[in-house]
Amino acid sequence: MKKYYLYLILISFSIGCQKKQMTLDDTMQKSITWIWAQQAEDGGWHSKTHKVLEDGKVLTPYILFQLAQIKNSSFEEHKEQTEKAIHFIIASVKSSLNTDSTSLIEYPNYSAAYDLRVLHKLNRDTSLQKIIAQYLLKQQFTEQRGFTKDSLAYGGWGYGEPDLKNGEHGHEDMSHTRRVTQALVEYGHLPDSLRNDIVLFLNGTQRSKNDSRLYEGCLSRSKLPYDGGFVSSVVTLATNKSQAAFIEGAGYHYPSYATATCDGLIAMHALHMDTTQAFHDAENWLKKNQNYTTIDGLSVNDPEQWTYVMHFYHLSVRAEAMQDIDPHGAWRDSISMMLIKEQLPEGDYLNPLGGVNKEDDPLVSTIFCIQAGNDVLNSGEH
Repeated sequence: MKKYYLYLILISFSIGCQKKQMTLDDTMQKSITWIWAQQAEDGGWHSKTHKVLEDGKVLTPYILFQLAQIKNSSFEEHKEQTEKAIHFIIASVKSSLNTDSTSLIEYPNYSAAYDLRVLHKLNRDTSLQKIIAQYLLKQQFTEQRGFTKDSLAYGGWGYGEPDLKNGEHGHEDMSHTRRVTQALVEYGHLPDSLRNDIVLFLNGTQRSKNDSRLYEGCLSRSKLPYDGGFVSSVVTLATNKSQAAFIEGAGYHYPSYATATCDGLIAMHALHMDTTQAFHDAENWLKKNQNYTTIDGLSVNDPEQWTYVMHFYHLSVRAEAMQDIDPHGAWRDSISMMLIKEQLPEGDYLNPLGGVNKEDDPLVSTIFCIQAGNDVLNSGEH
């Protein structure tokens, strides 16, 4: 931990003076220029840090989608590069995904969600969009996959493991569920029955008082504290980054934490749940817990150090959530100052502690920061 703070101090000392007059817009333009320059000749963005991201099938749709979100962006200036990226995505999907088999790529559901989002956003290959949407619908844990409503896995999405048997859920969490939800909402294929199934999954991860289903280690849902925040999963408990505490009569309790709560609120916003009590509870949790150097709900004493590992991911999801609930809030200044201060001289970002979350890859950290910065800039226009 001392090394991490020393790293930040050295960076701040060496380039801090020249940052004083920089605006967030200047900072973001520098990062956007940097990330376009990292695009490979084949149109994809390929990690040089992590083998699982090397083929570009995960990074490319995510990066292109975030670049497509930027108002007054340099999309026209990069028209040829954009076309190459789209061609890369379409070719990758067609080679590895169809409605009858599971993707062979890493992070298949995460990747498919952004494939669909970016193709829909840019209005490209509608027939392929339909195939991806059908694939994602088949990945939802409902009766079609051997789950009933009394299961905490019901209604959500997971990693997308190709070898799961009927009734097996593998890795299921809030992060995958909200991204697939957003993709299907934007695509326009979200019938009420599917929406209600997703809400049931959200009830579990928010630990709603109206939900009596017990997760492993829980003795009584009614005796668990409720604060409106979320955890990542009540099915794949190991994916939760908060440290479980035993409560007499209730069993093990996983405290709410900021990144999961942001994902939960974003999912509810996509489902147009903004007037519900569940949404207001999550909104209040985020407004009461606004630490940006660490992640609220996670212990700084955790040996896994998740509060630092997910530093840039936290900024990205926090900005996406806060722009919906507090568009003119002080969070904008907090995130702006961090983005300006922590940018490296070439325009990229890097979290040396972020290996587990891939944030030691500048492509990952930089696109997280571009997303966060864009949300800050757009929120001021609301």
